[in-house]
Parts: sequence; structure tokens; C-alpha cells
Amino acid sequence: MAQSLHIDVKQDDDSASEKADRFDQKVKVERIFLIVNFILELPSAAFDQLSSVHKPQYALLSMLISFTVLIISIVDLLLKGRKERVTWMRRGLMPWFYYPYPNSKPFGTFPDIIGLACAFFQCIFAAISYAFLFKHADSSIKLSVWPIIFALGLLFSRISGDTAQKGPKPLVRRLNRAEEFTLAQLAAATNDFSLQNKIGEGNSYVVFIGKLPDGSEVAVKRRDTGYEFQEEDTFFESEITFLSRLHHKHLIRLVGYCEEEKEMILVYEYLKNGSLHDHLHQRNSAKINSWKMRFKIALDAARGIEYLHNYAVPPIIHRNINSSNILLDANWAARVCDFGMSVLDPESVSNYKPKKAEGTVGYIDPEFYSTNVLTAKSDVYSLGVILLELLTGKTAMFKDEDNGGAITNIADFAVPKILANELAKVLDQRISRPEFDKEAEAVELVAYTALHCVNLQGNNRPNITNIVANLEQASSLCDDHTKDHRHRAALYAVHLLISEILDQPNNYNN
Repeated sequence: MAQSLHIDVKQDDDSASEKADRFDQKVKVERIFLIVNFILELPSAAFDQLSSVHKPQYALLSMLISFTVLIISIVDLLLKGRKERVTWMRRGLMPWFYYPYPNSKPFGTFPDIIGLACAFFQCIFAAISYAFLFKHADSSIKLSVWPIIFALGLLFSRISGDTAQKGPKPLVRRLNRAEEFTLAQLAAATNDFSLQNKIGEGNSYVVFIGKLPDGSEVAVKRRDTGYEFQEEDTFFESEITFLSRLHHKHLIRLVGYCEEEKEMILVYEYLKNGSLHDHLHQRNSAKINSWKMRFKIALDAARGIEYLHNYAVPPIIHRNINSSNILLDANWAARVCDFGMSVLDPESVSNYKPKKAEGTVGYIDPEFYSTNVLTAKSDVYSLGVILLELLTGKTAMFKDEDNGGAITNIADFAVPKILANELAKVLDQRISRPEFDKEAEAVELVAYTALHCVNLQGNNRPNITNIVANLEQASSLCDDHTKDHRHRAALYAVHLLISEILDQPNNYNN
């Protein structure tokens, strides 16, 4: 298993390097176009200045160079249009090339239009100038100054266009499927961010439920107006960067965002059943009071994390896995959310800068906390804490009444008892104890998986692929238990029916 995993990861790395090579090739092609234009634009104007009735060949050279510049500009724009799916639109009297981002704003398009227009007119005027000189006649209008103006305009468009591509703004350039909302749109969707629409909050944000004009419900995560933004605070940008490129059925979907008037708002799909934490510790939801449902939720969450660790290119470490960040949709499928603290796996980043240990108390990997060395096994530790929550029904940090009401870590509470073969003492009392062998086996499997996940040594923890395999087996055992239970119930019903039929003659005789 380990060998096959290693091969899979290596193939992903090769794929990533191939993509990087293709990107570098595209950049080189664009630079070649830029350099060629730089070399050709001004000589075209210079030859036009040197041309005369006695030297029409200079006008011919100017025309040919201008025509070459025009062809290069057209090819450059066509390549850009093919790569970025540029569309042509008009706003008022001004034509624009629109990039396919949902905010419907031209980005870096004005230089494209000016550059193309200048190249076109430079070529036309050079041709007119040559036509006059070919007939051994001076132009009736002063043409020589226009090629210089157009060459400088084209030169400016190339420089400004290149600078715009290097700038860090806007975030929109990195988005593929997220929509940019205005503050007014989100205010209308949430009844002006009213308290009635408030469905959650964190240390620096408040979450509102909203309804878009198309009728779809969304969760609007707005930074708390009283929160002072710090330069090193990159939560907003991290969420957009990661979620705009991550697409998996067990990861939250980013619908859009708003960055306006110092507002930083994220818009997600609305998941009707809220967080796993609420159902376990606040709502006392009967829906998840079965081992089958709890293990299904654990499996869904583990599959989402597996996608981040093994299939995202480059791999991603979530860094804040906890039961509040496991959301449940209308069908009780689990999805991992909150990527504000996520980072690329240090092993895949050459210039990685160590991150200080951050996260939710009770879920933070002790090894990461003490060494500041981050690995994918830190997410594994946090997932292990969630597995213990599902088994015990207790929060990650709780008051242990058996220990004088001391604040106790769930791992410190559960691990010794599991090792002592006293699993029954830690199981959630809201769920009936496993009555059949298969369900008991499933509970024991999940318990020992959790025990290994919260090992203090990261190297001794299982990888996420093995965790998914164990949870799949546990879910399968619960399914088999359910089928056996239904089969026994059916047999019992048949037995009762046969007994009634056999008793009927006696009733007639009586």
C-alpha cells in the first residue's frame, strides 16, 4: 500500500512539474512577442522619417515592418484569447475585451485595444506614405509624425500590459468558479446583515444565511466590523486561493466573495444541517445517535482530507480540522470547511517558511505545537480527536466530573481506557451499546484507529489513506449489521405469522 501510494504521489508531482513547464513556455512566448515588438516598432517610424521621393525603399521597409508588428499584435491577442477565453463586448461607445470572470470588468484590456489600434494605424499610414513616394510625389498631408505617435502608443501598451500582468491584484485573476458580489447585493440577500439571519460566529467573523435573487440559499461569512485587520492576516486570501481551485463532494463549495469598502466577505453554499459539533454537543440530535451514521460522517470527512493530502496539486494541509468545521448538508453528507489557515504541504514547497502553531484548542497536534514542524500528520491528529468525539460524545476539552471537574483533553481521557480494554466505559451513553459482533467490531476498529491518530509521535500515526480504508471497513460492518438485523426481524415476523396460522384451527374449535 505504501509503495503504491508513493507512486501515485510521484505521478502527481510529475504532472505538476509538466504544468509548470507549460506555464513557463507560455511566459517565454509572450516575452518573445514583447521583445520583437520593442525591436520593430521604433525602427518602423525611423524608416518612415528617412523616406523621401529619392529613397522610397525606406518607406517600403517602414510599411513591411509595420505590417509585421500588426501581425504579431493580432497573433498575440489571438493566443491570449484562446488561453483566457477573451470575449468582445461594448460598454457605451468603448469596445472592450472581457476576460471570463464573473465580475464583468475589463482587466488589462485597454492596453490590448490601444496596442492593436496603434499597430493597425501605423501599418495603414506607412502604406499610404509608400504609395505617395512610389508615385514620386510628396504626401499632401504630413504623415511622418503619425507612425512615431502610433509606435509610442503601441510601445506604451506593451509596457503597461506587461506591468498589469505582474501586479498582485486582483484576486479575480485566480478565480474560476467564484462570483464577485457587491456589498449591496449581499446586504439585500441577508436583510442588511440582520441578527435574524445570523447563524454562527467565530473569533473574527459572523456568518449569516442569505438568499440570492435566483432563490438559492447561501452562507455569508463576514469579517466582524470590530475586528482590526492585520497585515499578516491572510485568512481571506487563503480561503479564496484554495477553494477556488478545490472541487470535491466532501469539501465546502465557495460561491463567491466581496472585497469592497474594507469589507472582506466570503459566500458559501448553505448546508442545511449545520456543524457536527452542534449536533454532538448542543442539539443532541437523534439523527446522528447511531454508530452507522457517525461512522459515515467520519468517512466523509476523512475522504475530504484525503483529497487535500493526496490528490490536490500541490498537496494541502488544512491546519484547522475540528468538529465545528465539519458541516452536514441536507442528506447528512459531511463536508470540510474553513480553509483560512490552510497551507501548501511544506514538502512540496521549496521556499517554505515555518508557521507558528495555530488552530483550535484540543485539536492542535502537540508535536507541531512544540516543534513548529508542520506535516500532513497534524491533520491526522485533529481527525483522531474528532473520531474520539464521535465515540464518546464529549467535546475536545471538557470538565471531567470523575476527576474533580478538572478540564481534561479528550485524548487523555479516552486513550488509557481504550488501551486498558475498557472501551465500553468511554462510549457515548446516548447510543445503545453494540449488540451484535459486527457492530461491536466496527466500534472497536474506529476506536483503535483514533488511538493511533492521536499518537504523540507524528511518524507513528497512520496516513489518511489507511484511515479512510479503516472507516470504510467500519461502515461496511455497520451496513452488514443493519442487513442482519433486518433479516432477523423479517424471520421473526414470518415466525409470528406462521404461529398465528397454526393457532387458527384451535380458535375455531373453541
